[in-house]
Amino acid sequence: MTRLVCFDVDSTLLEVESLDFALAERLGPEAREKLEAITNAGMGGTMSLRTSLAARLDLARLSRLDVARIAVALQRHLTPGMADLVANLKARGDAVAAVSGGFHDLLRLALRDLGFAEAMCRTNRFTWDGEAVSGFDASIPLSDNGGKAVVLRELAAASGASETVMVGDGITDLEAHEAGAAQRFIGFGGVVRRARVAERAPEFADTVADLRAALLP
Repeated sequence: MTRLVCFDVDSTLLEVESLDFALAERLGPEAREKLEAITNAGMGGTMSLRTSLAARLDLARLSRLDVARIAVALQRHLTPGMADLVANLKARGDAVAAVSGGFHDLLRLALRDLGFAEAMCRTNRFTWDGEAVSGFDASIPLSDNGGKAVVLRELAAASGASETVMVGDGITDLEAHEAGAAQRFIGFGGVVRRARVAERAPEFADTVADLRAALLP
Protein backbone atom coordinates (compact mmCIF):
# COMPACT_ATOMS: atom_id res chain seq x y z
CA MET A 1 0.00 0.00 0.00
CA THR A 2 1.43 3.38 -1.05
CA ARG A 3 1.29 6.53 1.02
CA LEU A 4 1.34 9.81 -0.92
CA VAL A 5 2.94 12.74 0.91
CA CYS A 6 2.30 16.09 -0.78
CA PHE A 7 4.23 19.20 0.22
CA ASP A 8 3.36 22.81 -0.36
CA VAL A 9 6.41 24.71 -1.62
CA ASP A 10 6.43 28.40 -0.66
CA SER A 11 7.10 28.93 3.06
CA THR A 12 7.27 25.15 3.49
CA LEU A 13 9.89 23.52 1.27
CA LEU A 14 11.32 27.00 0.69
CA GLU A 15 12.12 29.63 3.30
CA VAL A 16 10.51 32.31 1.12
CA GLU A 17 7.42 32.95 -1.00
CA SER A 18 8.93 32.44 -4.44
CA LEU A 19 6.80 34.97 -6.31
CA ASP A 20 7.32 37.63 -3.67
CA PHE A 21 11.04 36.88 -3.70
CA ALA A 22 11.03 37.39 -7.46
CA LEU A 23 9.13 40.66 -7.26
CA ALA A 24 10.51 42.28 -4.12
CA GLU A 25 13.84 43.53 -5.49
CA ARG A 26 12.01 45.34 -8.29
CA LEU A 27 9.81 47.26 -5.87
CA GLY A 28 10.27 50.15 -3.48
CA PRO A 29 9.59 49.84 0.28
CA GLU A 30 5.92 50.84 0.06
CA ALA A 31 5.23 48.41 -2.77
CA ARG A 32 7.04 45.63 -0.88
CA GLU A 33 4.78 46.20 2.12
CA LYS A 34 1.76 46.03 -0.16
CA LEU A 35 3.11 42.83 -1.71
CA GLU A 36 3.53 41.20 1.70
CA ALA A 37 0.00 42.20 2.70
CA ILE A 38 -1.46 40.71 -0.50
CA THR A 39 0.45 37.45 0.04
CA ASN A 40 -0.66 37.15 3.65
CA ALA A 41 -4.27 37.82 2.66
CA GLY A 42 -4.15 35.07 0.06
CA MET A 43 -2.39 32.52 2.27
CA GLY A 44 -4.44 33.45 5.31
CA GLY A 45 -7.76 33.06 3.51
CA THR A 46 -9.02 36.67 3.49
CA MET A 47 -8.42 37.05 -0.28
CA SER A 48 -8.90 34.44 -3.00
CA LEU A 49 -5.72 32.87 -4.29
CA ARG A 50 -6.50 33.88 -7.88
CA THR A 51 -7.03 37.51 -6.86
CA SER A 52 -3.81 37.42 -4.84
CA LEU A 53 -1.80 36.00 -7.75
CA ALA A 54 -3.15 38.60 -10.18
CA ALA A 55 -2.51 41.45 -7.75
CA ARG A 56 1.08 40.36 -7.10
CA LEU A 57 1.92 39.98 -10.78
CA ASP A 58 0.43 43.41 -11.45
CA LEU A 59 2.99 44.98 -9.12
CA ALA A 60 5.99 44.20 -11.33
CA ARG A 61 6.64 43.05 -14.90
CA LEU A 62 9.08 40.14 -14.88
CA SER A 63 11.17 39.30 -17.91
CA ARG A 64 12.41 35.84 -18.95
CA LEU A 65 15.87 36.87 -17.78
CA ASP A 66 14.49 37.92 -14.38
CA VAL A 67 12.69 34.60 -14.01
CA ALA A 68 15.77 32.55 -14.95
CA ARG A 69 17.95 34.49 -12.52
CA ILE A 70 15.45 34.16 -9.66
CA ALA A 71 15.13 30.41 -10.26
CA VAL A 72 18.86 30.08 -9.60
CA ALA A 73 18.67 32.34 -6.53
CA LEU A 74 15.85 30.24 -5.02
CA GLN A 75 18.20 27.26 -4.89
CA ARG A 76 19.84 29.04 -1.93
CA HIS A 77 16.57 29.25 0.03
CA LEU A 78 15.62 25.62 0.64
CA THR A 79 14.21 25.07 4.11
CA PRO A 80 16.99 23.28 6.06
CA GLY A 81 16.23 19.62 6.64
CA MET A 82 13.54 19.29 3.97
CA ALA A 83 15.73 17.60 1.34
CA ASP A 84 16.75 14.94 3.88
CA LEU A 85 13.12 14.44 4.89
CA VAL A 86 12.06 13.97 1.27
CA ALA A 87 14.87 11.44 0.75
CA ASN A 88 13.86 9.54 3.89
CA LEU A 89 10.20 9.39 2.83
CA LYS A 90 11.18 8.07 -0.60
CA ALA A 91 13.46 5.47 1.00
CA ARG A 92 10.52 4.38 3.18
CA GLY A 93 8.54 3.72 -0.01
CA ASP A 94 6.27 6.76 0.02
CA ALA A 95 5.28 8.60 -3.14
CA VAL A 96 6.34 12.22 -2.61
CA ALA A 97 4.95 15.21 -4.51
CA ALA A 98 5.27 19.00 -4.52
CA VAL A 99 2.00 20.88 -5.07
CA SER A 100 2.24 24.65 -5.29
CA GLY A 101 0.42 27.80 -6.24
CA GLY A 102 3.87 29.06 -7.25
CA PHE A 103 5.23 29.01 -10.78
CA HIS A 104 7.11 26.26 -12.62
CA ASP A 105 9.76 28.53 -14.14
CA LEU A 106 10.71 29.89 -10.72
CA LEU A 107 10.57 26.63 -8.77
CA ARG A 108 11.89 23.92 -11.08
CA LEU A 109 15.56 24.08 -10.02
CA ALA A 110 14.81 24.25 -6.29
CA LEU A 111 12.39 21.32 -6.52
CA ARG A 112 14.98 19.29 -8.39
CA ASP A 113 17.51 20.03 -5.65
CA LEU A 114 15.00 18.96 -2.99
CA GLY A 115 14.69 15.57 -4.68
CA PHE A 116 11.33 15.79 -6.42
CA ALA A 117 10.87 14.04 -9.76
CA GLU A 118 9.48 16.42 -12.36
CA ALA A 119 6.49 14.12 -12.86
CA MET A 120 5.60 14.61 -9.19
CA CYS A 121 5.63 18.43 -9.28
CA ARG A 122 2.42 20.39 -9.86
CA THR A 123 2.64 24.18 -10.18
CA ASN A 124 1.13 27.19 -11.91
CA ARG A 125 2.43 28.49 -15.24
CA PHE A 126 3.16 32.02 -16.40
CA THR A 127 1.71 33.39 -19.60
CA TRP A 128 4.02 35.54 -21.71
CA ASP A 129 3.87 38.62 -23.90
CA GLY A 130 7.12 38.32 -25.81
CA GLU A 131 9.87 38.39 -23.21
CA ALA A 132 7.66 39.60 -20.34
CA VAL A 133 5.34 37.78 -17.96
CA SER A 134 1.81 38.89 -18.82
CA GLY A 135 -0.13 36.85 -16.26
CA PHE A 136 -0.87 33.21 -15.46
CA ASP A 137 -2.73 30.28 -16.98
CA ALA A 138 -6.10 30.41 -15.22
CA SER A 139 -7.07 26.99 -16.60
CA ILE A 140 -4.66 25.32 -14.13
CA PRO A 141 -6.60 24.36 -10.97
CA LEU A 142 -3.78 25.54 -8.69
CA SER A 143 -4.43 29.14 -9.70
CA ASP A 144 -7.50 29.29 -7.46
CA ASN A 145 -8.83 28.11 -4.11
CA GLY A 146 -9.86 24.47 -4.14
CA GLY A 147 -7.35 23.60 -6.86
CA LYS A 148 -5.06 21.62 -4.59
CA ALA A 149 -7.86 19.16 -3.84
CA VAL A 150 -8.25 18.50 -7.57
CA VAL A 151 -4.52 17.94 -8.01
CA LEU A 152 -4.17 15.73 -4.92
CA ARG A 153 -6.92 13.44 -6.17
CA GLU A 154 -5.17 13.17 -9.55
CA LEU A 155 -1.83 12.35 -7.91
CA ALA A 156 -3.40 9.79 -5.57
CA ALA A 157 -5.09 8.02 -8.47
CA ALA A 158 -1.90 8.00 -10.55
CA SER A 159 0.25 6.65 -7.70
CA GLY A 160 -2.32 4.17 -6.39
CA ALA A 161 -2.08 5.73 -2.94
CA SER A 162 -4.11 4.32 -0.08
CA GLU A 163 -3.51 7.43 2.04
CA THR A 164 -2.71 11.02 1.12
CA VAL A 165 -0.99 13.40 3.53
CA MET A 166 -0.87 17.16 2.80
CA VAL A 167 1.81 19.32 4.44
CA GLY A 168 1.79 23.11 4.19
CA ASP A 169 1.53 26.51 5.79
CA GLY A 170 -1.42 28.00 3.91
CA ILE A 171 -5.19 27.96 3.87
CA THR A 172 -5.24 26.30 0.43
CA ASP A 173 -3.32 23.35 1.90
CA LEU A 174 -5.83 22.98 4.73
CA GLU A 175 -8.72 23.28 2.25
CA ALA A 176 -7.46 20.22 0.34
CA HIS A 177 -7.81 18.16 3.50
CA GLU A 178 -11.18 19.65 4.40
CA ALA A 179 -12.41 18.81 0.90
CA GLY A 180 -11.53 15.17 1.52
CA ALA A 181 -8.60 14.99 -0.91
CA ALA A 182 -6.11 14.23 1.89
CA GLN A 183 -6.75 11.94 4.82
CA ARG A 184 -4.20 13.83 6.92
CA PHE A 185 -3.16 17.46 7.02
CA ILE A 186 -0.10 18.64 8.90
CA GLY A 187 0.13 22.40 9.15
CA PHE A 188 3.69 23.69 9.02
CA GLY A 189 4.79 26.79 10.90
CA GLY A 190 8.55 26.47 10.59
CA VAL A 191 8.79 29.42 8.19
CA VAL A 192 5.56 31.36 8.77
CA ARG A 193 2.92 30.47 11.36
CA ARG A 194 -0.48 31.42 9.96
CA ALA A 195 -2.98 31.74 12.79
CA ARG A 196 -6.07 30.54 10.90
CA VAL A 197 -4.25 27.44 9.72
CA ALA A 198 -2.78 26.65 13.15
CA GLU A 199 -6.23 26.98 14.74
CA ARG A 200 -7.95 24.64 12.30
CA ALA A 201 -5.22 22.10 11.50
CA PRO A 202 -5.75 18.64 13.04
CA GLU A 203 -1.95 18.33 13.30
CA PHE A 204 0.65 21.09 13.39
CA ALA A 205 4.45 21.06 13.19
CA ASP A 206 6.40 24.11 14.33
CA THR A 207 9.73 22.78 13.07
CA VAL A 208 11.09 20.34 10.49
CA ALA A 209 11.98 18.05 13.40
CA ASP A 210 8.33 18.05 14.48
CA LEU A 211 7.29 17.33 10.90
CA ARG A 212 9.76 14.46 10.66
CA ALA A 213 8.36 12.96 13.87
CA ALA A 214 4.81 13.17 12.49
CA LEU A 215 5.70 11.59 9.16
CA LEU A 216 8.36 9.08 10.25
CA PRO A 217 7.27 7.81 13.66
